[in-house]
Amino acid sequence: MNSSFGYVPRNSFVHRRHPLVKMAWVAAVFVLAMAFNTAPFLAAVFASVLLVAGLAGVLRHLVPALVGLGIFASILVFFQAVFTEGGRVLFHLLPWFKALSVTDHGLVLGLAMALRMMTIVTSFLALLATTEIKDIVAVLVNNFKVPYDYALMFSTALRFVPSFMDEARRITEAQRARGYAVEGANPVRRLRAFAPVAVPLVLLSLARAERLAVALETRGYGRGRRVALRREPVPAGDRLLIVAVLLAAAAGVAVRVTGYGTI
Repeated sequence: MNSSFGYVPRNSFVHRRHPLVKMAWVAAVFVLAMAFNTAPFLAAVFASVLLVAGLAGVLRHLVPALVGLGIFASILVFFQAVFTEGGRVLFHLLPWFKALSVTDHGLVLGLAMALRMMTIVTSFLALLATTEIKDIVAVLVNNFKVPYDYALMFSTALRFVPSFMDEARRITEAQRARGYAVEGANPVRRLRAFAPVAVPLVLLSLARAERLAVALETRGYGRGRRVALRREPVPAGDRLLIVAVLLAAAAGVAVRVTGYGTI
C-alpha cells in the first residue's frame, strides 16, 4: 500500500512492540503537544516523533504527508502572523499601504500552532505505518472496551482512505489520457474541471460501500455475541515501555506547570 495512511511492513523495534505501547506513545505525544505552546519545546517533541519514525524505517513513506502538512502549516503561520492582534510589528506585507502587518506575537503563535498540528498528525501516521489496523481494533475492543461497531467504522474509514486516493489518481490519469485538462492556473476553472473526476469517484465509493454492506450481512455481522479469536497479552518489557512513556508525558506536563514551554 503506497500511501502515507497505510501499514508499512518492517521488522523494526517499533513494529515488534505491542500496539498498546504505540497507542500510549501517541497519547503522550498529544498531551505534550497540547501542553506546550512555544516553538522550541514543540520542535523538540516533533523531532522525537521523526526519530521514532526513522527508527521504525517508515519516515520515507511519510514524506508525501509531511510535504502536505508543511504547506498547510505555512498557510496557518501566515494567517496567524498577519491577523493576530498584539505584539510588535515586524514588517508589512504591503509596505506602501502599511497593510497586512506581521507581528512577533502572531508569528510565534503561528509557528507553535503549526508545529503542534504537524506533531500530532505525524505521530498518528507513524502509528498507522507501524501497526496493522486489525491490531489497533483488537486493542480498542479488548483493552479499551470500545463497542465493536465504532471500532469497525474506525478501521473501515482508515482502509477507505488509501483506496479513495488511489481511485482518484486513476480517474484523473484516465481523464488526462482522454485529453481532458484537470489542471490550470484559474482556480474556478480548475475546480469545475474536477467534476468529471468527482462524479465517478463518488459512484465508485457508493458501490464499494454497498459491497461492504453485503459482505457484512453474508458473514452474519451483528447476529450474535462476538468472541475474540485471540488475545495478545502485553509482554513485561512492553508494559515497562508504557510506564516510561506515561512518565515522560507526566514529566512534560510538570515542566509546563512550572512555567516552561509557555508564552
